[in-house]
Amino acid sequence: MKIAITGGAGLIGSHIARAYGDAGHDVLIIDNLSYGSEQRMDPRARLYKIDIRDEKLCDILQHERPEILSHHAVQPYANIPVEHALADADLHIRGLLNVLDGCVQAGIKKFIFASNGNGMYEQAGHLPVSEEQPICPKGSSDICKAAGEWYVRYYTRQYGLKHTILRYADVYAEYDPLRTAYQRHPLNYFIDQLIQNKAPIIRGTGEEARDHIFIEDVVQANLCVLNGGKNQTFHISSGRSYSLNQLYQAVARQLQYQIAPTYISGRLDDAGAIALDNTRARLFLEWQPVVTLEEGIARAVRRVRNQQANVLVKLLDESTFIQTEQLPVITRDVMITS
Repeated sequence: MKIAITGGAGLIGSHIARAYGDAGHDVLIIDNLSYGSEQRMDPRARLYKIDIRDEKLCDILQHERPEILSHHAVQPYANIPVEHALADADLHIRGLLNVLDGCVQAGIKKFIFASNGNGMYEQAGHLPVSEEQPICPKGSSDICKAAGEWYVRYYTRQYGLKHTILRYADVYAEYDPLRTAYQRHPLNYFIDQLIQNKAPIIRGTGEEARDHIFIEDVVQANLCVLNGGKNQTFHISSGRSYSLNQLYQAVARQLQYQIAPTYISGRLDDAGAIALDNTRARLFLEWQPVVTLEEGIARAVRRVRNQQANVLVKLLDESTFIQTEQLPVITRDVMITS
């Protein structure tokens, strides 16, 4: 099957592209590389370096005619708390509409839409919340994603474009020092600060609790929806919530650091909790999360330890080479006399 992935060079998209390639699918990636990295791409995938808002996108889709398009393009912000409403709307709404138009013109059969989960709902008294809970998006990106979901459903009704909407919990992956500026998850931030012996900064009380999901579980969900989940919306989540303080304590414990975080003022309403019920995905997709938060953190820490060991070995090798280069060279032509 031929599958196109917008944002396929990003953190989530690149993992999905590799999994699709491993499953034998023909993968093409549409990415302007403002957030993604070509070095992280699966070499089997073909790259079209283009912005999803570009009018030429429709020509590319008509030329390639993939059967499925997976939409994972995101706005590349390093500073999470800052809102960029106009830029968010330009990419997540105008860009999405350009992609949807291209899908209709190219006769694409199915559209997979990566949406947000935690930021879609008000803090509820009963957790976890189901997909039937009325949405009340919080941030600029959440508002755009909510609008995007309705546009996707509209294209299904108007043009017959089948879809699956995946509302992700906060996605985290193994720590990658080359991606620290764009790894939005707080676990990556905590690891990055601690290995530099810096005190992480936590906005507010640190008691705001959210649902978190490991990248491998997200990838498995995207494999499941290739042949399932027709015109449905699913939570891809762990079904549990963890506070920032709990995340930090878990990372510090794994890394064996005792640096206390620095707390600064944040929102007044940051003490709530959200968890996303994944029962529907379990029933209709036969999917369930496998990697626990503890295991995910352990994997990230192991990768850090391995990277530190590799750096040390490299430094020792370079030091040995330099010392060897400084030794005098004795050849057969040298005659030593007393």
